Amino acid sequence: MTQAEIITEEFPHKVSAVFHDARHARDAANALAAEGGFSSDQVELVEPHDRHLSSKVERESGAIFSTMLRTHTILAIVGAVAGLVLAGVLVGAGFDWATTSPGWVFGVFAVIGGAIGGMAAGLISARPDHEGVITDTQEASSHGEWTVVVHARDEDEKHRADDLLERHSKEVAESL
Repeated sequence: MTQAEIITEEFPHKVSAVFHDARHARDAANALAAEGGFSSDQVELVEPHDRHLSSKVERESGAIFSTMLRTHTILAIVGAVAGLVLAGVLVGAGFDWATTSPGWVFGVFAVIGGAIGGMAAGLISARPDHEGVITDTQEASSHGEWTVVVHARDEDEKHRADDLLERHSKEVAESL
């Protein structure tokens, strides 16, 4: 199971580019539509000191919550099953400590496996890969600069946006 299969966001990938003025930012946004085929709902223009910055960068808060629930449920179950399999291997191998109390071994390994799966889910659902885009956008806006943020549906769109924005700006960031 890949990260993309667990994430429920419609636009899980983000690419941003910082510009020193509105004209260059708008030119890049127009190029994304004309050359890249991006729709207007995929491209956001973040102005200096923009009051709507957070909703323009991370606009799928409901989907992020859904991703959190989904990842924690799936990965906790996968972790618990992996713990049970490992416990079965250890009991089956005949280790004295495992064969004297197999119920405890299965229970403890299932709980530990589930906890490890839950921690892995926390890493995925926190979306640390978005941090570069968010930070760059916040810093640019607070310093009076403009940012174009692209919300991409898949890796192909992300790479297309990255290639187009790199032609217009030297300050490009992207998520995984």
